[in-house]
Amino acid sequence: MKPEEYEQIFNSLNLPAAIRLSAGVYIKDVSKFIESHLIVLKSKDNQRQKELHMARLDQLINLIKRN
Repeated sequence: MKPEEYEQIFNSLNLPAAIRLSAGVYIKDVSKFIESHLIVLKSKDNQRQKELHMARLDQLINLIKRN
């Protein structure tokens, strides 16, 4: 998915202030988390790093949609 597609999805969701992403991973500021991950996706960093950030964003989207 492209960064712009993630932005559209997150703009349409009711974001919590904080959320537990997985065991041992607690996001205190969901907005900052999303912003920092989108910066990486828009950068020219390596593809593996982008894949990891996309996986976390996908996980976050699924958690928010379930709740």
